[in-house]
Amino acid sequence: MVEEFILVLSTLAFGQILLSLPLLVSRANQIPAYWPLAFFLLGMGVIALDSSVSYFLPSYYSIYIAFIFPAWMALSPSLWLYVQGLTSETPWQLSQIPLLTYLPLLFGVSMTCLLLLLPSEAREGLFVDQVAGSQSIDSGLAEFAAISMFLLMIGWAIQSSYYVAKMVKRLVIYRKKLNDQFANHEQRSLRWFNWLLLIIVISWGLSFVNLVTTLATEYAIFDYRVGASLVLILVWTICYCGLKQKPGYEGHYLSETSDSVLEAESNSNESIKYQNSALDQFQAERIKDKLNRVMKEQLLYLKPSLTLQQLSQQLAISPNYISQTLNETMETSFFDYVNFWRIECAKPKILDNKKTVLDIAYEVGFNARSSFYKAFKKETGMTPSEFRKSSSSELNS
Repeated sequence: MVEEFILVLSTLAFGQILLSLPLLVSRANQIPAYWPLAFFLLGMGVIALDSSVSYFLPSYYSIYIAFIFPAWMALSPSLWLYVQGLTSETPWQLSQIPLLTYLPLLFGVSMTCLLLLLPSEAREGLFVDQVAGSQSIDSGLAEFAAISMFLLMIGWAIQSSYYVAKMVKRLVIYRKKLNDQFANHEQRSLRWFNWLLLIIVISWGLSFVNLVTTLATEYAIFDYRVGASLVLILVWTICYCGLKQKPGYEGHYLSETSDSVLEAESNSNESIKYQNSALDQFQAERIKDKLNRVMKEQLLYLKPSLTLQQLSQQLAISPNYISQTLNETMETSFFDYVNFWRIECAKPKILDNKKTVLDIAYEVGFNARSSFYKAFKKETGMTPSEFRKSSSSELNS
């Protein structure tokens, strides 16, 4: 019963991959970041076949396992390239992929070739029936293959940890830069990727431990149903969200090559970031006054799609100077600065209590109720209803 349950979950995951891959490939010419995502799903598809091959084609299972190593080695580099493509500040192309990124894949392919050179009895002894195949494993080539597999799995764990750390680091920097350039970025922030990374860490961790313990003792520490469930959630999440997700800077790419800045900025602070700027304190104060005046008089914050570039064009001031003024002189980001004006505009409307909170949120420039609530509480320390009640209490006292 347990085996059938795992088979159903794996089949659902594989089916979702089969449905999504053609869609990704068809859209990859417009959005090149879909290519590494398709490669990631292809690797996940190979892994998802485990239960099906074991159940329907047991005599070919040891051959199938030989091909699973390249699939594992391709996962984390592909996901990293997908994140890189989505967060690039300039149009990302496949030509930007460093040759070393997929170098570990060659080790996986080498492992496949080595395992296929083994006699079938030796492969059976390694992957299926260690007791029956123990004599075959004692051969020099089989022992070398077993040691190589163990080292490759350790290398895969190190590789995966390295790329997960790189993805987290890049996403943190990316979201900070979004705050400096966009007044609304709900569809750009990649918040869903946080949950995806958590699922990946847990599922890959369980799979790694189970693979090691199965090869060593023939018994898995963790229930494979948990791993199969996590893989299904992972596949469905990345297929559903990935097919909808567009690059964060699409339509607002910078004209200069600045993607390297996204990488380097993790090692810098604001003072280093603006160390070559010619902006002095007097100029910064003038820009500050001009910013406040244009917001108050022209109500630019009411425009939901307002960006730093648009504000720069309106003021005829360099976007770098505006960003520096906001960050250093006003100690805020473009995102928080615009939201401050929006919340100030929303306060009297909340107290007036003639419109719904959602209507007010849209009127003052927000795209979603949730982002309005979050910004309102950040500025006032209260929800809109709490703010209304608090103001009513003060008037009645």
